[in-house]
Amino acid sequence: MARFGKYTAMIYLLLAVAALEFIGLAGVLLLGGQEGAGPTALAANVEDPAAPAAEEEVMPAWLEPTPTVIVEKSPPPGELTAAEILSSAQVIAHGMGAAGGEATLNCREGFLEQYAKGVRVFEVDLRLTRDQKVVLRHDWRTGWQDGVGETAVPTLEEFLSKPIQKKYTPLSFQDLLLMMEEYPDICIITDSKFTEAEIVTLQFEAMLQDARELGLSYLFDRMAIQIYDPLMFRVVDAVHHFRYYIYTLYTDGFARTEEDFQEKAAFCVENGILGITMWDYWWRAEYAPIAGQLGLAVYTHTVNDAAEAARLLDEGVKAVYTDELTPGDLAPAAENDIPQDTGEPKEEGESTWN
Repeated sequence: MARFGKYTAMIYLLLAVAALEFIGLAGVLLLGGQEGAGPTALAANVEDPAAPAAEEEVMPAWLEPTPTVIVEKSPPPGELTAAEILSSAQVIAHGMGAAGGEATLNCREGFLEQYAKGVRVFEVDLRLTRDQKVVLRHDWRTGWQDGVGETAVPTLEEFLSKPIQKKYTPLSFQDLLLMMEEYPDICIITDSKFTEAEIVTLQFEAMLQDARELGLSYLFDRMAIQIYDPLMFRVVDAVHHFRYYIYTLYTDGFARTEEDFQEKAAFCVENGILGITMWDYWWRAEYAPIAGQLGLAVYTHTVNDAAEAARLLDEGVKAVYTDELTPGDLAPAAENDIPQDTGEPKEEGESTWN
């Protein structure tokens, strides 16, 4: 070292600085390796902080799952609402109308048969399948579909695979929506059967989901939702505020007095409900001026005699639910064979309504 003379200290200083620089560079390279990026990747990360780490595999674009985008459709120009269609209707096909003389089948054939005869308003019965899907079915009685009964409720797939009475086409709620899209001049009235909050919520959430999946939510404007008591109305309206409701009295203990009718009518007005449905033998002509003053329609069920239907319409009933009557059946009955009201109470017979 002596030969460096007076430069020895400076040389040592330079060597120390070089050693520190080498140690620093080695530390950077080591740290970059621990984070899974070599010098090239490190440089790339400096240029593009959003770039993925070197060891991450980037999935090719063609393998990326494509999200399902459901486009909500709009109603055709000029399409009528449920209220507008109901305003000109005198008959409502009960259970989608009779098929081959058989009532409440809620099948495609019944709809087509009644539609061809001029019916435009259809009441449908709704049930939940075992897998919580909504289908058109009055009840789960045995004998209508193979292997189906009150203790053997089918899944949606099972329900749709079993013809009703071995010849009629069963319908899901989505099938109904597609039929409504195909036939834009029809109105549907729902009969969802149950009032228990949990079941009501399941039914209507499933119906809304079916409509969303098809992009057909606008069709609810061509439906009138039947509610059976004030609590059910609040439950349904909390799930979704539908545009049109009908208050159906057959489960709500109607006292058949003018005072009780006035009370039911007031509830309808307060909640924007279209009208009231009752048994035909509950109707009294005294209800007509109350309903008229409040702007409510009154419907009766189930009427299969043309003369009786004509009498009810003449007294102020807006329309009758029926298994088999058509608009063409009412005109001659209304003109020629309206029975006189004797004031005697009518016998309360059996019905397929509930």
